[in-house]
Amino acid sequence: MLTGLALPAQAAVILLYHHVAEDTPASTSVTPAMFEAHLRHLKDEGFEVVRLDELVRRVRAGEPAETKLAAITFDDAYRSIHDNAVPLLERHGWPASVFVATGAVGEGGNMMNVAQLQALHEAGHLLLNHSHRHAHLVRRQDDESWAARVREDIEQAQTLLGEWLGEPPPRYFAYPYGEQDEAVRALLRDMDYLGFAQRSGALDADTDWQNIPRIPVNRHYADWDSLGDKVRALPMPVREVSPGSGVTTQKRPALTMVLPANWASRSVNCFAGGAAIVERTAVENGVRLRVTPGRDLSPGRTLVNCTASAGQGRFYWYSWLWMYRDSEWYRE
Repeated sequence: MLTGLALPAQAAVILLYHHVAEDTPASTSVTPAMFEAHLRHLKDEGFEVVRLDELVRRVRAGEPAETKLAAITFDDAYRSIHDNAVPLLERHGWPASVFVATGAVGEGGNMMNVAQLQALHEAGHLLLNHSHRHAHLVRRQDDESWAARVREDIEQAQTLLGEWLGEPPPRYFAYPYGEQDEAVRALLRDMDYLGFAQRSGALDADTDWQNIPRIPVNRHYADWDSLGDKVRALPMPVREVSPGSGVTTQKRPALTMVLPANWASRSVNCFAGGAAIVERTAVENGVRLRVTPGRDLSPGRTLVNCTASAGQGRFYWYSWLWMYRDSEWYRE
């Protein structure tokens, strides 16, 4: 570990799950046994698991370096969260934080109904806004007021949650599919919401509060040998990032980020569906990294993950979401 690079004063992590079941898609699921193992590892490593609102409050206030703080979140409000995940959490005395897509509540037997949401709320778990229609927010439609449509959708979900729970939830919003761009973040900022993404990394008081990292977990990335590295991550001190939007028509788009000057000789490794190419340039009071995928992006979403050793078996971590479009769906 290089000298002069002290560990940050606070580094909390947020885990993101969808289904916790045996018979749901591997890309959005873990089994109950996997989930139970994750909880056991968190306990064994000394993590304190808290509700998302408490984690945010404590990160903003500044936690001591020795604190190991985590929140466990779920998107969409699937029935398996109520049936399988919450009982396992409650054995540890730990809370769940569930982002609810309100338009799907009560659909078939796969989604929670209002009574189940109310029961979670009464038990002390946190229910939050995941939009009403669960639309791709970066996509524009012909002849529409995009901002008015998205604003109405978010407000509708917030209103329904307030009616169901008897009180308005915190103004926290999880982006459907993790998709967001400058315009979406600006809209949330104007509406006074925090925005929660789907990308690995830790958060501290300097986090972009409309682009808060949450570590996505599924069966493909459920092994603790790799997931544990993400859970123990520290926030990489990225000062500037461009472009502002991850929506792209380029097959090998460039991500540029600026790090402090004392990172000039530090090794940073990046991956985007395989090894990425990292070029560095000295700039005033810092070093600029230009990260390009080592191979063409596939249509849809690709995460760029950049890491650097922090010593003591921990890594600094930063991730970025590319949304490659080869149709008009992502037009701007």
